[in-house]
Amino acid sequence: MTDSLVAFVFVQTQLRDVKVATQLARIPEVEELHRVTGEDCYVVRVRVSSTEQLGHVVRDKIERIRSVQSTRTTLVLKTLKDKPDVRRSAASSSG
Repeated sequence: MTDSLVAFVFVQTQLRDVKVATQLARIPEVEELHRVTGEDCYVVRVRVSSTEQLGHVVRDKIERIRSVQSTRTTLVLKTLKDKPDVRRSAASSSG
């Protein structure tokens, strides 16, 4: 797989509205989007091919959303467990 770099981007916004979540979810590199409690409003898992592409996604896509105040990015060095979504697998096999 060419897209091998995974990162979590913690996003703080001015507003917690559906519009921000929708804009984040539309970014092609975003694999997961979670609304969370605490200092951050959202945690976004992105998959990219390089740190250069990661910088582009954070700077030019995530941080350009009007309500985004700040981001923190954590790179995944190694995935030790990645549990498949059992609900999604069951729904697709029952059709």
